[in-house]
Amino acid sequence: MTGAGRYAELAAAVRSFKAELIRPSQIERLIESGSLHEIIGSLTGGRITYTEGSDLNAVETFLIERVVELSRRLAAYAPHDSRALIRLFSASYELNCVKEILRSIADQVEPDEALRHVVPAGKFTLERCKELIEARNPNRVVDLIDDDALRHHIIPKLTGERSAMGAVFAIDQYHYTKLWSATHLPDPLDAQSARGLIGELIDHLNIMLAFRARLMGLDARSASEFLIPVNYGLGHSLTELVESTNIQNLMRVLEKTPYAKAFEGPTISDGSAASVERALNRSHVRSCLNAFAGSPFNVGLALALLILKNYELHDLFAIINGKANNVPMERVLGSLVLRGS
Repeated sequence: MTGAGRYAELAAAVRSFKAELIRPSQIERLIESGSLHEIIGSLTGGRITYTEGSDLNAVETFLIERVVELSRRLAAYAPHDSRALIRLFSASYELNCVKEILRSIADQVEPDEALRHVVPAGKFTLERCKELIEARNPNRVVDLIDDDALRHHIIPKLTGERSAMGAVFAIDQYHYTKLWSATHLPDPLDAQSARGLIGELIDHLNIMLAFRARLMGLDARSASEFLIPVNYGLGHSLTELVESTNIQNLMRVLEKTPYAKAFEGPTISDGSAASVERALNRSHVRSCLNAFAGSPFNVGLALALLILKNYELHDLFAIINGKANNVPMERVLGSLVLRGS
């Protein structure tokens, strides 16, 4: 069967779901809304009612579950050899919840404060998240992970000082290495489209690991241990990033990479990790949008849509939490990924 035949159903589904992506005009209306109650009512179709002082976890979980369901539906439409790759996106939300729980344990954050940063997903319900944070036992968190291979990968990290943080990095290494392996598909067009989007994502994550390692004062050897063991387009620059002694050197190395265009113009104002990450995310959004300019009969379009939905979640969470915490809307606008892409 030709690529068009194999991907006819998935291509039609992607085209339909892409039309539902939030538009800049909708973002403007959300920001201009007079109350958080109106925003949440709009985003959830009235399924969740917000009252002043209510917990936002239910809203964020609702929005994540919609994206997870989208991932499941796209996997069902996809050819058999592409389904595992698409399904991995569903797993990432539950793993993000696990990482936040482990970070809270590592930093000994008070449960009420920690729960403000944890978005329940999958089997990690709000009640279970609270119980695990209060127990402050990372082994109990890891025991609940369904993936046997991931558990065995993490367990050796649960020893020594700041063991929970070691487990957080181990989760990323495992998940993104598995995601990269899943892009090695039999169809050359599938493999090329998938590797381009996933490879860029992993490169961006490794760039941010190098930045945060520098801010944490880690030496090059320690920082290297936390990198995701995939180097898509950075080449020797990845080693230079890890070995850079200050932020200025990091920025100079980035100018030699394929991602230099992300930092042109007024995008980076202070060289902070937050501004660098935002610039990389916006660059990745453009790569995802460009994927729709080519043939629709490959797995890349489904991946591009799911990645865009993830950035959409980032922006919606920023707006919701900004409104809830009375953050100036100019600051919220500046943090959005889709609006600035």
